[in-house]
Amino acid sequence: MHDKKHLLVLALAACTGSAVAATNPTDARTNAMGGAAVAAGDYLSAGFHNPALAALDPDSAFGVVFPYLGAEVRDPDKLMDDLDDISDAYDNNDLTAAQQAMRNAQGDQAHLDAGVGAAVGIPTGSISATLYASGIIEGAILPDIKDSDITTPSINPSSTATIVAVGVGELGVALASNVEIAGQRIAVGVSPKLQRITTYNYGVSVDSYDTDDWDDSRYREEDNAFNIDVGAVWQTGPYRVGLAGKNLISNDVDTVTSSTTGHSFTYEVGPQFTLGSAFVSDFVTIAGDIDLNKSKGFKGTLNIDDDTQFFRIGAEFDAFGHAQLRTGYRADMKDNVEDAFTLGLGLSPFGVVNVDIAASIIDSNSYGGSAQLAFTF
Repeated sequence: MHDKKHLLVLALAACTGSAVAATNPTDARTNAMGGAAVAAGDYLSAGFHNPALAALDPDSAFGVVFPYLGAEVRDPDKLMDDLDDISDAYDNNDLTAAQQAMRNAQGDQAHLDAGVGAAVGIPTGSISATLYASGIIEGAILPDIKDSDITTPSINPSSTATIVAVGVGELGVALASNVEIAGQRIAVGVSPKLQRITTYNYGVSVDSYDTDDWDDSRYREEDNAFNIDVGAVWQTGPYRVGLAGKNLISNDVDTVTSSTTGHSFTYEVGPQFTLGSAFVSDFVTIAGDIDLNKSKGFKGTLNIDDDTQFFRIGAEFDAFGHAQLRTGYRADMKDNVEDAFTLGLGLSPFGVVNVDIAASIIDSNSYGGSAQLAFTF
């Protein structure tokens, strides 16, 4: 049963394929640079971070990203192992072991994210366009351990575990152009997009905890919506300042109410504004982003603590366009997501094929990685 952690990560990643969406983890270059991309991203990543990026390089070649893949698991207290231990203890009728495992699991949480996406960039001298499709699953595992099960263990425990998740799919186009204001170049862009939001709420007694059925249709609700992103980037020489507004139309999507636990949740999609700056040259890029407001996520009858507001910094060192070394740092100013150091490598032989990989270093039980393949013609 200890392989369930890895099976659940794979299940979350696979589910993004049917929920084509919009947040971290995204493209590998950005992940390697700590997530800083509002001003430093390229035209192929415009739909993921800032639609104005589509116009920054009007002389660039037609390009394709297909695909990017990424996943991150954050389980600093080994909650998933503890839940497996509880289930194993009940299978073996060992109430003492179940009591200790429930004590270990009480108050802990684990979070899992996965993303997948693709893009086609068409830069021009007038209006540039980047077509994109992206998907993400954000999931949390939440135990509801009752004190009575710890003080007086029973063969029929009242404690439960919940897997709550959302899959947000997006299909959109970033449209952008350059304008000159007071002698300054400013790229402006907009991304109209279709969203499909799927929520999951799977509750189970801790003595029969199993991740196999979490995405069954009984635990799923779906909603379709239209949304819009906007952005701008001011550039003078190698210096850039960018501002992006994501999901300007608010939308709340309810989960089902679990018949096992009685818990229900609402996933809140709302405007997210991010300010970024960057120094971009042929050999080095240095970037920083800061969220101007918090992202809310889930609210419900169990506390998830998933509000986030990130500060991100990153750097890229380019070896004459053939290879890139990247590093970065990410911190949540709401202290609900652990800080992460990031690193990555890019290879672009012949200037046609681009292979990028990235990893995030969080702690011994929390880690992430992503990869992407891109072509420019």
